[in-house]
Amino acid sequence: MSTKDQLNNILDEMRGVFANMAPDATKQLAQEITNARRILVYGVGRTGLALQGFAMRLMHLGLDGHFVGQLSAPPVGQGDLLVCSLALGKLPTGDAIVASAKAAGARIAVITARPQIVLADLVIGLPAQTMADPMTSMLPLGSPFELALTLYCDLTVIELMRKLNLGNADLAARHANLL
Repeated sequence: MSTKDQLNNILDEMRGVFANMAPDATKQLAQEITNARRILVYGVGRTGLALQGFAMRLMHLGLDGHFVGQLSAPPVGQGDLLVCSLALGKLPTGDAIVASAKAAGARIAVITARPQIVLADLVIGLPAQTMADPMTSMLPLGSPFELALTLYCDLTVIELMRKLNLGNADLAARHANLL
């Protein structure tokens, strides 16, 4: 199979994931984010890497966004939002972070492949293959979920840009320049 055919298969798979999501999923998360005082983002492994990029984009949007575990992350509290990726719906470290944020008064948004087992203020079902699923994708292990998560986060950024009336130049003005 050619690289072009492989890419087309992957793109078809991603189209299927997004066709099976709630049609207002990006608008829901964007609304939670714009209502929040601060946004703290949490994930581990490759989903954590995707969410670190999302936290960076929140900063580019001029929002008070942070990745949990970074040295500069502030404490979570009332009026804040924790955005957490729990691909399998449950994860000991993720569950502990969610419980701590909830106890501090924050709202919780969870992005997961198993929305039926998650308790949060907002649950975003992202119906993509995870490591725990039968391997039907040509992508390895949990890559389908990780790729879909990256795309979902960028789609949410696009929705936030619309809501906040910002363009790429506004985001670029907040981009790092000490590289």
